[in-house]
Amino acid sequence: MARTTQEQTQERHAFLLDLFRQQPDISSKEALESFKDKFGGTINMKTFNQLREQAEDEAASAAAAPAPAPEVEPEPEPEETEATVDDAAARLKAAAAAPEAINGAAGAPAKKAKAKGNGPKNIFVDAPKEHLTFLEGIIQQFQEAGAANIRIDHATDRWMVVVVDSK
Repeated sequence: MARTTQEQTQERHAFLLDLFRQQPDISSKEALESFKDKFGGTINMKTFNQLREQAEDEAASAAAAPAPAPEVEPEPEPEETEATVDDAAARLKAAAAAPEAINGAAGAPAKKAKAKGNGPKNIFVDAPKEHLTFLEGIIQQFQEAGAANIRIDHATDRWMVVVVDSK
């Protein structure tokens, strides 16, 4: 049996997450059949259940937070861009000062790594490019501040895998 690459695994996880987001009431049997039809194989049930739980948690947090009306923003002018950078820096400083902002209590649908055993934790983040860029900046600031246990393992313009090593 051929070993799946990390990229293939991430693609399969993204497929299941999208499936659970689009069809939250899909049965496990139907989801597994859809997975088997697309990839010609099966998935570990523990991973399957974790992905389902993650999608349900995201749906629950999205339902708890009222959805803001979509805003159409014009292209910022150079002066506005500098103000946006300053604003982003101020938000980062505020987030560093307030632990509840890091834990996701500020309304951001952030996922905390669960403490299940020892070893590194891989966190798959599927988000728009702007959010990933913002997260990348946060991780770089953590690293500059001395946090050697967090790093970006792999990233594209659509998703990234963040690895957090246990201390």
